[in-house]
Parts: sequence; C-alpha cells; structure tokens
Amino acid sequence: MVKKFLLVLLLITIMEVSLLAQVKETKLPNGIDFVYKNIPGVKVTSVQVWMKTGSVNEDSKINGISHFLEHLVFKGTSKFKPDEIDSIVEANGGQMNAATSKDYTFYYITIPTYNSKVAFEVLSEMVFNATFIEEEIDKERPVVIQEIKRKYDNPTYDMWKYVSDTLYKDLPYSMEIIGTEDNIKNFTRKQIVDYYNKYYHPQNMTLVVVGDISYDEAKKFAETYFNKTKSVSAGKAYSTDTQIKLSDDQFKIFKKKLSQTYAAIVYPSFSILDKRNSSLDVLTEILSSGENSILTSILKNRLNLVTSIYAGSMGQKYVGSFVIYFTSEDKDFKKVIAETDKIISDILEGKIDEDMITRAKNRLKSQVIFQREKTSSEANDIGYSFTLGIRDYYFKYTEMIDKVTKEDIVSVAKDIFNNHRLIVATSKSDLSL
Repeated sequence: MVKKFLLVLLLITIMEVSLLAQVKETKLPNGIDFVYKNIPGVKVTSVQVWMKTGSVNEDSKINGISHFLEHLVFKGTSKFKPDEIDSIVEANGGQMNAATSKDYTFYYITIPTYNSKVAFEVLSEMVFNATFIEEEIDKERPVVIQEIKRKYDNPTYDMWKYVSDTLYKDLPYSMEIIGTEDNIKNFTRKQIVDYYNKYYHPQNMTLVVVGDISYDEAKKFAETYFNKTKSVSAGKAYSTDTQIKLSDDQFKIFKKKLSQTYAAIVYPSFSILDKRNSSLDVLTEILSSGENSILTSILKNRLNLVTSIYAGSMGQKYVGSFVIYFTSEDKDFKKVIAETDKIISDILEGKIDEDMITRAKNRLKSQVIFQREKTSSEANDIGYSFTLGIRDYYFKYTEMIDKVTKEDIVSVAKDIFNNHRLIVATSKSDLSL
C-alpha cells in the first residue's frame, strides 16, 4: 500500500513538471492572444478560439443573442456556403463544436495534425467572416426555440430559475444563456451583425493550439488566418464588484407530481477570480467526491436518507454560489437538512481528519493532470484560464492545492456557511423546515 501511494505521488510530480512544458504565449500583430502547447506523438491538434463574451454582455432585449450567434456562424461565411463547414471538417477527419456560457463563448476543431490547416482556416472564417444570410437566420430560429422548450422537460427547472433570479437579482447573471422565445423570433439581422462586430473582435479573442504540430507551423497558420482586423471598436466585457448577499434565510417549494423530492441548499459564494477557490475545491472534494465523501458516506450509506447528494461551487467570473443538492423521500427532507447542518457545524469547528485532507488534495491533483492528457481537454483548460483571467488555475493549480491547510478549509467554510442561505425544493408534498 505504501509503495502504491509513493508511486502515485511520483507520477503526480512527474506530470506536474510536464504540465508546464512547451507552453508558449504571444500576441499576434492585431492583438489576439496566441497560446501554444506541444504534446508530442498524439498525431492530432486541437485549435480553439475563445471569445470574451457570453450572456453576461446582454440585456433583456437581446438576451439569447450570444447563443443564437454561436449557431449562426456555422451557417455560411465569405468563403464557405451554408452547411459546407461541417462537411469540410468531417471530410478531413476533424471534430468540431462550440459552447456559450455566461462569461465566454468558444469554438474548437480537433483534427489530425496533417490537416490542421483546415481548422485554422474554418475557425477564422467563422469568427471574422460570417455572412448571416437572412434565410439561414430564419431556418435556425425554430431550432433554438425547440432547445428553449426542452428546458421545461427538466422537473426542477422552475426551482433553479428561482435560485438564479433570487441570488443574482438585477445582475445579467440572472438571465438564461439560451434566451427567450420572443427574442429568438424577433432578432433582426442588424442586431446580430452589430453584436458580432462588437464582441467578435481581436481584442476579445484567445487562439489556443495544442497538439504535436510544431510551434513554427502553428504560428504561421495563426498569422495567415487570424491576423485580421475589424474597423469597429471592441465591446468591453462586463465587469462588476457587486457582492451577492441574502438578507435572511429563505425557503421555497415547487409542487409537482414526482416520485421523490429534489432539493438544494444554496449559499452565496465568491467568483472564480477569488484566491480562496483552491481551499474551496479541497472542501468540496472532502464533502462530495465519491462514496467515501462525508455527505455520501453519512447521509446515503449510513443513514439512508438520500438517494443521491452532491455539493459544489457554481462560480462565474464575478459572482458565485455554493450548492448542496440532493434527492430523497419526502418524509426524509427535514432530516437531510438537519444532518447536513450537523456536518457543516463539525467542519466549522475544525473536525476534519488530516488524512482525509491529504487524500482529497491528491485526488484533485491527479484529476486535473489526467484530464489534461487529452489534447482537447488541455486546450480547454488553457482557453478557459486565459479568457477569464485566472492563469494560475492552469499554471499553478496543483501547487495551490498543495498549499491548502486545514485552517484554510475551515476559514473558507466559515466564509460561506456563516451566511444566510436559500433552501429550495421540488416535491409532491407540502414540505416544511
């Protein structure tokens, strides 16, 4: 057992060193951040473009435009006809996709390295030269509207919407990324083009290239296809120093015909920019990772009060929350809340085993290291870190986790749990606390 433990530590140490190897950062002449990492021998390259914009840069009149735009840039550019992009990427052995969040939007193509030029060319066309053909816009409206309708299939949708509206009241973070049906139906081409020109701008872009492509070739393709400019000024990304806070404890129940209760205990927390996040990660790992975590081992395995339980930080760039989410029988709801409070109370009193802390830290370090073995995952972590201004998350994460002490964990627990909270539930019964 000791030998196995030492072997794991040695592996982590070796991989920590390789994690930082071969990362090169530069700016293209037009201001785009270009980040490159070599992973030898993988024979594929992931090319990603990260935009410093998402639903947080919207208001109620254009809510949903970031996500709608993500769909539309696939529907024709100056060089590629509608529906031609997918076929070109697939014909060259590539995989492509995109995602929109509240704080960012990104596009990626992972492709055999010998065809990587295709990825640079296609992505450049999408973020610089999308044509937004009226007919294609109209064809995509019902696709997105159907996505909006599907969210109501989730039995806890109303519950989570209430949480977001309550915690992030008067902030754009309260708006849903997917937007509203009315907005999607009524967006004009001018609104779409104006938003595209304002936020899809070199100053808001990070180009990430990870794979066994050489640096010289990657830089050549980057300068050939991404060193473009726009005549309009770049829109500024949203920022705020607002601290979310509840004035008192709140409880809200949503009645639905369900076989069990879905519930969440939600505390205001802090943003992903906060230096306390490494301590919070260790606390979360102790509380909620696997069958041996505190919440699962006590509430599920020992007391048989929940069918599932999860805890975690839901952080955006400027705001955040900490959620303990569980499913249980209606009759056990109050017991789950009471037992969870006991667990939190013990943590606040420092009743955490040092061996448990060590195991949690090692799990976190190994998770991030093994995750980054994949070319696309490595590129994701780089793009996420650089776009949101948390470079230490990429470069120093394992080091930051190593430095977390028991005192840090107790301190961050006090920062979160010594606040008013919101308890929400979706159930067929009239629950009470």
